[in-house]
Amino acid sequence: MPDRDPLLFPPRSEGKRVKPGPRGRDKLQAPSTARQATRIEPRLQRITAALDAQQLRLRTTPDALEPETILVLEIAGEVATFAQAMLKVSGLEFLGEQALEQLDPDDDFRMVNQRGQTKRYTRQLFLIATDAQAWRELLSLWQRFKQGQSLPRGLTPFRDLFAQLREIREWSDRDRLEQAGAAEAWRRDLADLGNELVPFEAELWLRHDSQRRAAVVDVLTRELRAIGGELAGQFVLEDIDYHGVLGRAPAARLVEAAMQSDVSWLTTEGVRLFHATGQMLAPVTDDGERADQPRRLGGTPSGQSRIALLDGLPVAGHEALDGRVRIDDPDDWASTIPVGQRHHGTLMASLIIHGDLSRGSDALSEPIYVRPILRPDPAAWINNPPEMLPAHCLPVDLVHRAVVRLVEGPEPAAPHTRVIVLAVADRSQQFDRFISPLARLVDWLSWQHDVLFVISAGNHVGDLVLPPDVDVTDGAELEHEILDLIRRKALSRRLLAPGEATNALTVGAAHEDGSGATPPAGVLDPLGDSDLPSVVSPIASGINRAIKPDVLLPGGRQLVRAQPAIAGADRVVSIAVSRRAPGLNVAAPGLDAELDRYVHTTGTSGATALAGHAAGRLLQRLDALRAAYGADFPYPDLDAVLLKAALAHTARWGSAARTIEKVLKDAGEPGSRAAIARFLGHGRAHPELALVADDHRAILIQAGRIALDDTHAYDVPLPRSLAGVTIERRLTLTLAWLTPVRPRHRAYRAAALDLTYTAGKDAAFGTRQEVDNNAAGRGTLQHEVLMSKRAVPFGSNEVTTLEVACRATTGQLDDEIPYALFATIDTPAALALPIYEEVRQATLVRAPRLRQPV
Repeated sequence: MPDRDPLLFPPRSEGKRVKPGPRGRDKLQAPSTARQATRIEPRLQRITAALDAQQLRLRTTPDALEPETILVLEIAGEVATFAQAMLKVSGLEFLGEQALEQLDPDDDFRMVNQRGQTKRYTRQLFLIATDAQAWRELLSLWQRFKQGQSLPRGLTPFRDLFAQLREIREWSDRDRLEQAGAAEAWRRDLADLGNELVPFEAELWLRHDSQRRAAVVDVLTRELRAIGGELAGQFVLEDIDYHGVLGRAPAARLVEAAMQSDVSWLTTEGVRLFHATGQMLAPVTDDGERADQPRRLGGTPSGQSRIALLDGLPVAGHEALDGRVRIDDPDDWASTIPVGQRHHGTLMASLIIHGDLSRGSDALSEPIYVRPILRPDPAAWINNPPEMLPAHCLPVDLVHRAVVRLVEGPEPAAPHTRVIVLAVADRSQQFDRFISPLARLVDWLSWQHDVLFVISAGNHVGDLVLPPDVDVTDGAELEHEILDLIRRKALSRRLLAPGEATNALTVGAAHEDGSGATPPAGVLDPLGDSDLPSVVSPIASGINRAIKPDVLLPGGRQLVRAQPAIAGADRVVSIAVSRRAPGLNVAAPGLDAELDRYVHTTGTSGATALAGHAAGRLLQRLDALRAAYGADFPYPDLDAVLLKAALAHTARWGSAARTIEKVLKDAGEPGSRAAIARFLGHGRAHPELALVADDHRAILIQAGRIALDDTHAYDVPLPRSLAGVTIERRLTLTLAWLTPVRPRHRAYRAAALDLTYTAGKDAAFGTRQEVDNNAAGRGTLQHEVLMSKRAVPFGSNEVTTLEVACRATTGQLDDEIPYALFATIDTPAALALPIYEEVRQATLVRAPRLRQPV
């Protein structure tokens, strides 16, 4: 069938969002005041004693900081106005809040609905700084609460907080060391380094008082010198609530801190989290034999670079890259990195330019921009050291400088950039609830510059330990047992930073490639379905349980190697690392600097680079559509959201959903949509089809900017051939946007867009399939599939109306929010229904030329 252009939605209608009216709310049942006093009083006494001890200790230290502590307050339910009330207590400083997982009812707290049914209750976490004077005032307010007295005007939220308080404690060194994975990394990597100085990052609490900030840094500087270390640098970016310092300390001190969960040699009250540096590195590959194969590489690219890669230094002269990369190397790393060690950047650049070479895709017609941010350790004694972020700089500082150089200033390096590919992850930082500094940076830069970051979800490459009776030669049994193991180990296989970034498109790896190769002797193909995630891909969700990874793209068929069976012992299955097929076929540096070598690779980095390749192809398609439609088509400043929507629009769970559902049910867990989404995200995407319609499939697209509490309504014409017949039909909807972020607020994203539509049993397209309706709108991508075979009568010129509404999740929202909306109507090709033509005619009847986007 002939390829057809996507259609534009008829002109939108605009209005104001109808805010939900008052409705019956669930009620939190909390303990009595007397019970709260019994529970909480001992905790307050411990904090008072700790503050007193700190004050005594600091009296002997010249120029010591005023004693203070960081408090963690966990409450049942929510206290919406607490942050504002704190401003009335001098010496209290609000540092942030987090939403926590719901809990089952317990002896003290429960949520009860209007029918008297007991439900799980939400929790909220506040982080505040308090000095001694403010603590005394807090204790005074507590005493008034205990005695049933009213609180001063403006401080009544403290009454609600005391009534709902589940826990109050100090932010401890255990929190600082474990929340961002530093303790585990130090125990793993530094045990044998003795007193060798090694770098680490201390992320400080960003304080409003600049003098307090400076004083904390001064104390850290003195104390590091006292143990033979040093403070090597710092970076502050208030827009993302970040103040980081780079320190160097004897490895033995860091290992001691990790083992004891106590940093006794450092004053840590000003430290939010410790981060292990050198953990953002490219996946390690073996030194296996390289295949030398001729390649069809296409013509020479031209024009501006719109796809940027932040990664390792590629081999620019490789036959697959020559003339296709614009390397920006301000630090002259090319003079010190041997060609044979330029692995990851070469692999990623090859995939972005050519895709999986086994599939023979056309190369991008524009050069890509490459800024090296990874390099091998020049002091490493091994022949082929891994590529990583340099230990002498903070990751946030390095990436920030790279992007500023890319798009800012009087002479930006690549001002037309629409997509930035970041295919590396921090192996020590699995996302729990504290958003990594680099994710906050990515979200802020996306918003500031209208660019789309395409980010790797990270790889988990540890051994898989299966029950001893598993028959690893039975493909179906091996698949089921490995998926079940991944289910059981989900908490240790989460997103790696910065994959949780809400504005980014986070990519997981599907178990797929174009090699067609069969596994060689001695290794096993663990999965039989290419829609399933690779065994190294995370099982995850994002900020506030948003769906992450957003999509799966081919990451190569990752083979495994079963260790020899030992009677009665668990069966260990390890990841088989090889440069031979199967896998994604890519350019690679030769061992002796040859410029015509190719290997195979697997993992989420490759899948992310393929998303960059797809984005480059889609940009060319957008150019053609813009030329065809003229001023009716969204302007280039909306390309980032158009690409985000397009990359996800074809995502489907496919047959993988049934496989995952069976694994969950066999384990006694509900095979819910939310549980399946943690494995699959929105599913395996085919972005090459996102902007290509045909006779039986009509695609409607549009993009714009929307203000707070506004609505934009778009009509989807209903094809006449679907009226009143029992024909399978599907409506796929994708809404993508970028949002400002509020790093200290539990909601994090400042703007939430909601896509609503006619649904239900009487709707022409039936009900939602795949993703859960609650999860669909938690991030910045709402992707839904409606499907039906039900006969629904409707007349000519009838439509389904899609409404995009904008609301603020926290505070005031002054900015207009960029978004893109895609809708596809399709039916089975075998039915040969004229869906495209019927929709096209309806849009022509209903639509003169579109107005210029706002």
